[in-house]
Amino acid sequence: MLFRGPNREMLDKICNTTEKLFMRYGIKSITMDDVAKELSMSKKTLYQYVADKDDLVRKTLLLHIQSMDVLCMNVFKSEDNAIIQILKIANMMISQHQEMNPSLLFDLKKYHPDIYLDFTEHREQTIQKQLAENLNLGIRQGLYRSDININVTTGFYMALIEECLSSDIQMIANIPFAEKYAYLVKYHLNAICTKPGLDFMNENISIEKHKHLIL
Repeated sequence: MLFRGPNREMLDKICNTTEKLFMRYGIKSITMDDVAKELSMSKKTLYQYVADKDDLVRKTLLLHIQSMDVLCMNVFKSEDNAIIQILKIANMMISQHQEMNPSLLFDLKKYHPDIYLDFTEHREQTIQKQLAENLNLGIRQGLYRSDININVTTGFYMALIEECLSSDIQMIANIPFAEKYAYLVKYHLNAICTKPGLDFMNENISIEKHKHLIL
């Protein structure tokens, strides 16, 4: 949590509301007035919790990161099958980001570069560790090929996630995030799975029936 004590719940509410606005409209177009209006509070009250918009962006992103870390950790702790772990994380990512405005990361990178750098560094470190553990687990379970290069595979996957979240490549810029991420996961698993792993994946995934990756 960002605060302890009586301020915690209100700041969480502010950040959760701000995150929804950023997801829908991007960061640049949202003003402090917009946030205060959405919260039905005065701007003076809002400034009791954040110093300025940059501080609001930082705290909102921090809360988002903390929430996603907890959700991912729960998946990895509760599920012992490597492929199911990846599919459940995919479901979660699609659910959390399917309505994300394509300009959000662009706005963050251009107008809040220090926060963007902190965000990408944390995401890379977290994904690198979790994916490496998943790859090693899948190899031990006979679901992933034993000859895959852990570091290269992890790097490729992280690069693909980056492209799913951004809108830099025009060819795929207008494709919905959910569709891109679903394809990414199938692409990744088809590249690393053994024959038993592919059979298991195909038994537990149904794009046609459920539109996205739903177990």
